[in-house]
Amino acid sequence: MNPFVKIQEWLNKETELGSYDCNRVILATASKKGIPHSRVVAIREINEQGVLFFTQRGSRKVVELNENPFASMTLWLPAQQREVILDGHVQTLNSHENIDYWNALPRDRQLRFNTYGPTSGKIIHSLTELENKYAELSAHFHQQKIPISESYCGYRLIPETIYFYTLGTETFSEVVRCKNMQEKWLAEMLSP
Repeated sequence: MNPFVKIQEWLNKETELGSYDCNRVILATASKKGIPHSRVVAIREINEQGVLFFTQRGSRKVVELNENPFASMTLWLPAQQREVILDGHVQTLNSHENIDYWNALPRDRQLRFNTYGPTSGKIIHSLTELENKYAELSAHFHQQKIPISESYCGYRLIPETIYFYTLGTETFSEVVRCKNMQEKWLAEMLSP
Protein backbone atom coordinates (compact mmCIF):
# COMPACT_ATOMS: atom_id res chain seq x y z
CA MET A 1 0.00 0.00 0.00
CA ASN A 2 1.29 3.44 -0.92
CA PRO A 3 -0.04 5.75 1.81
CA PHE A 4 0.48 8.88 -0.29
CA VAL A 5 -1.78 7.51 -3.03
CA LYS A 6 -4.42 6.76 -0.38
CA ILE A 7 -4.15 10.28 1.07
CA GLN A 8 -4.63 11.77 -2.39
CA GLU A 9 -7.65 9.52 -3.03
CA TRP A 10 -9.22 10.62 0.26
CA LEU A 11 -8.51 14.30 -0.51
CA ASN A 12 -10.04 13.97 -3.99
CA LYS A 13 -13.14 12.31 -2.53
CA GLU A 14 -13.46 15.03 0.11
CA THR A 15 -13.35 17.70 -2.61
CA GLU A 16 -15.99 15.79 -4.62
CA LEU A 17 -18.21 15.76 -1.53
CA GLY A 18 -18.01 19.55 -1.37
CA SER A 19 -15.50 20.18 1.42
CA TYR A 20 -13.77 23.52 1.13
CA ASP A 21 -10.03 24.02 1.51
CA CYS A 22 -8.83 20.46 2.11
CA ASN A 23 -5.24 21.72 2.28
CA ARG A 24 -5.33 22.51 6.00
CA VAL A 25 -3.83 20.31 8.72
CA ILE A 26 -3.32 20.61 12.44
CA LEU A 27 0.42 20.74 13.07
CA ALA A 28 1.55 19.70 16.55
CA THR A 29 5.06 20.52 17.72
CA ALA A 30 6.77 20.45 21.11
CA SER A 31 9.42 22.58 22.73
CA LYS A 32 12.70 21.10 23.89
CA LYS A 33 11.04 20.76 27.32
CA GLY A 34 8.27 18.70 25.72
CA ILE A 35 5.53 21.34 26.01
CA PRO A 36 3.13 20.66 23.10
CA HIS A 37 1.44 23.24 20.91
CA SER A 38 -0.81 22.78 17.90
CA ARG A 39 -2.20 25.07 15.23
CA VAL A 40 -3.77 24.87 11.77
CA VAL A 41 -1.38 25.36 8.86
CA ALA A 42 -1.85 25.32 5.11
CA ILE A 43 -0.04 22.58 3.26
CA ARG A 44 1.39 23.32 -0.15
CA GLU A 45 2.11 19.82 -1.37
CA ILE A 46 1.83 16.16 -0.40
CA ASN A 47 3.97 13.64 -2.21
CA GLU A 48 6.19 10.66 -1.46
CA GLN A 49 8.91 12.97 -0.12
CA GLY A 50 6.55 14.30 2.57
CA VAL A 51 4.21 17.17 3.37
CA LEU A 52 5.32 20.69 2.52
CA PHE A 53 4.29 23.79 4.48
CA PHE A 54 5.58 27.34 4.90
CA THR A 55 5.77 29.66 7.85
CA GLN A 56 7.61 32.67 9.28
CA ARG A 57 11.05 32.63 10.87
CA GLY A 58 10.75 33.69 14.48
CA SER A 59 7.29 32.14 14.90
CA ARG A 60 6.68 29.73 17.76
CA LYS A 61 6.50 26.76 15.39
CA VAL A 62 9.90 27.56 13.88
CA VAL A 63 11.47 27.91 17.32
CA GLU A 64 9.97 24.59 18.39
CA LEU A 65 10.90 22.80 15.16
CA ASN A 66 14.49 24.03 15.52
CA GLU A 67 14.59 22.77 19.13
CA ASN A 68 12.77 19.51 18.46
CA PRO A 69 12.51 18.48 14.78
CA PHE A 70 9.68 15.98 15.32
CA ALA A 71 6.06 16.83 14.61
CA SER A 72 2.63 15.39 13.98
CA MET A 73 0.02 16.48 11.44
CA THR A 74 -3.68 15.67 11.49
CA LEU A 75 -5.77 16.00 8.35
CA TRP A 76 -9.53 15.92 9.19
CA LEU A 77 -11.92 15.01 6.37
CA PRO A 78 -15.37 15.73 7.85
CA ALA A 79 -17.53 14.76 4.86
CA GLN A 80 -16.11 11.23 5.01
CA GLN A 81 -15.64 11.06 8.78
CA ARG A 82 -12.00 10.21 8.19
CA GLU A 83 -8.67 11.49 9.43
CA VAL A 84 -5.05 10.98 8.53
CA ILE A 85 -2.30 11.44 11.12
CA LEU A 86 1.31 11.74 9.98
CA ASP A 87 4.10 11.46 12.56
CA GLY A 88 7.71 12.12 11.63
CA HIS A 89 10.58 14.54 11.51
CA VAL A 90 10.84 17.84 9.70
CA GLN A 91 13.46 19.09 7.32
CA THR A 92 13.99 22.73 6.39
CA LEU A 93 13.89 23.59 2.72
CA ASN A 94 16.96 25.11 1.12
CA SER A 95 16.97 28.68 -0.19
CA HIS A 96 16.42 27.59 -3.82
CA GLU A 97 13.29 25.61 -2.86
CA ASN A 98 11.99 28.54 -0.80
CA ILE A 99 12.49 30.94 -3.72
CA ASP A 100 10.79 28.57 -6.20
CA TYR A 101 7.73 28.22 -3.96
CA TRP A 102 7.69 31.95 -3.21
CA ASN A 103 7.63 32.75 -6.92
CA ALA A 104 4.65 30.39 -7.37
CA LEU A 105 2.59 32.20 -4.71
CA PRO A 106 -0.20 34.54 -5.81
CA ARG A 107 0.73 38.20 -5.46
CA ASP A 108 -1.83 38.75 -2.68
CA ARG A 109 -0.24 36.02 -0.55
CA GLN A 110 3.24 37.45 -1.14
CA LEU A 111 2.01 40.86 0.05
CA ARG A 112 0.29 39.39 3.10
CA PHE A 113 3.39 37.40 4.00
CA ASN A 114 5.61 40.48 3.72
CA THR A 115 3.06 42.32 5.88
CA TYR A 116 2.83 39.99 8.87
CA GLY A 117 5.96 37.85 8.50
CA PRO A 118 8.29 40.26 10.32
CA THR A 119 5.83 40.67 13.23
CA SER A 120 4.60 37.07 13.55
CA GLY A 121 4.06 36.19 17.19
CA LYS A 122 4.80 39.73 18.37
CA ILE A 123 2.36 42.05 20.11
CA ILE A 124 0.47 44.48 17.88
CA HIS A 125 -2.07 47.08 18.98
CA SER A 126 -4.67 46.39 16.27
CA LEU A 127 -5.21 44.81 12.88
CA THR A 128 -5.14 48.32 11.46
CA GLU A 129 -1.34 48.21 11.76
CA LEU A 130 -1.25 45.23 9.42
CA GLU A 131 -3.87 46.68 7.06
CA ASN A 132 -1.85 49.90 6.76
CA LYS A 133 1.39 47.99 6.17
CA TYR A 134 -0.33 45.86 3.51
CA ALA A 135 -1.61 48.99 1.71
CA GLU A 136 1.85 50.57 1.91
CA LEU A 137 3.54 47.47 0.46
CA SER A 138 0.86 47.10 -2.20
CA ALA A 139 1.46 50.67 -3.36
CA HIS A 140 5.24 50.35 -3.14
CA PHE A 141 5.36 47.16 -5.26
CA HIS A 142 2.61 48.18 -7.69
CA GLN A 143 3.37 46.34 -10.94
CA GLN A 144 6.76 45.21 -9.59
CA LYS A 145 8.01 41.81 -8.59
CA ILE A 146 7.64 41.31 -4.83
CA PRO A 147 10.91 40.14 -3.25
CA ILE A 148 10.89 37.08 -1.02
CA SER A 149 10.23 37.94 2.59
CA GLU A 150 13.25 37.42 4.84
CA SER A 151 10.96 35.59 7.25
CA TYR A 152 9.56 33.13 4.65
CA CYS A 153 10.72 29.55 5.19
CA GLY A 154 9.49 26.13 4.25
CA TYR A 155 9.53 22.75 5.92
CA ARG A 156 8.86 19.21 4.82
CA LEU A 157 7.39 16.74 7.29
CA ILE A 158 8.81 13.34 6.42
CA PRO A 159 6.43 10.81 7.95
CA GLU A 160 7.71 7.69 9.67
CA THR A 161 4.21 6.51 10.57
CA ILE A 162 0.86 7.36 8.96
CA TYR A 163 -2.49 6.45 10.52
CA PHE A 164 -5.72 6.23 8.51
CA TYR A 165 -8.90 6.42 10.58
CA THR A 166 -12.39 5.81 9.22
CA LEU A 167 -14.92 6.49 11.95
CA GLY A 168 -17.61 3.85 12.28
CA THR A 169 -21.21 4.67 13.09
CA GLU A 170 -22.95 1.29 13.14
CA THR A 171 -19.72 -0.73 13.25
CA PHE A 172 -16.24 -0.33 14.69
CA SER A 173 -13.94 2.39 13.41
CA GLU A 174 -11.23 1.20 11.04
CA VAL A 175 -7.63 2.09 11.89
CA VAL A 176 -4.76 1.32 9.53
CA ARG A 177 -1.17 2.13 10.52
CA CYS A 178 1.48 2.44 7.83
CA LYS A 179 5.09 2.33 9.00
CA ASN A 180 8.04 3.30 6.85
CA MET A 181 10.36 0.30 6.86
CA GLN A 182 13.44 1.52 4.97
CA GLU A 183 11.62 3.05 2.00
CA LYS A 184 8.88 0.40 1.99
CA TRP A 185 5.55 0.91 3.76
CA LEU A 186 4.10 -1.80 6.01
CA ALA A 187 0.31 -1.51 6.50
CA GLU A 188 -1.33 -3.07 9.56
CA MET A 189 -4.89 -2.87 10.83
CA LEU A 190 -5.17 -1.85 14.49
CA SER A 191 -7.99 -2.25 16.95
CA PRO A 192 -9.65 1.15 17.47
